[in-house]
Amino acid sequence: MLIHVTLKLRNYIAHPFWPETNACIEIEKKSGANRQKSDDKRRAALTAECDKQGVSYERYLEMKQMSKRQFYARDGLIHIPRHQIAGAFVETIGGSPKALRGQFTKENFRALVQISDFETDVPEKTGTFGRFVKLEGSNQRSWQENDYIGQYLDTGEPFEARGTLDSQDGSDKTRATIKLLLTKAVCEIGIGAARKMGFGRGVIEAWELNC
Repeated sequence: MLIHVTLKLRNYIAHPFWPETNACIEIEKKSGANRQKSDDKRRAALTAECDKQGVSYERYLEMKQMSKRQFYARDGLIHIPRHQIAGAFVETIGGSPKALRGQFTKENFRALVQISDFETDVPEKTGTFGRFVKLEGSNQRSWQENDYIGQYLDTGEPFEARGTLDSQDGSDKTRATIKLLLTKAVCEIGIGAARKMGFGRGVIEAWELNC
């Protein structure tokens, strides 16, 4: 049984990691470009590594630009990808007692519940959120900025995101469990990035069954 869901989110940061991001990191790491002291030498190192990997330097520049995309988008509108919705569910399940999560575990949830992307009517960022981020395995911190949509402080306003959930078990009990988990995920855990900074939270605005 398909469930049509509308979320009202206060704000959201996607912070995607694109395939192009990984490709650029590999080229830059293997080229040793960051060790070069001049722009000409950095470009020469990158060009040489691109040749080794069978891509042009111009293609590397294109991938570098693509890796800077801040949101998942389709037809000019931002959407929240299904894997981030599922991630919020799984994190919620991992911290919930059996009485709340029912039959679901972190290992089986993605197999038992199919989730669509959640579409918005938002075409572009509302603003940019900056903060210091602690590097893994170090006390050092780096400044990181991410674009966001929605409301932060006195800028912007909440927005709607619409998608579907489909469970193999269409019983009332299972649907009620899914709704409880989603409520906790959206209200307490958050969706997307910078959740510890308060982003990605909201409420379920509509929950409709399609028999």
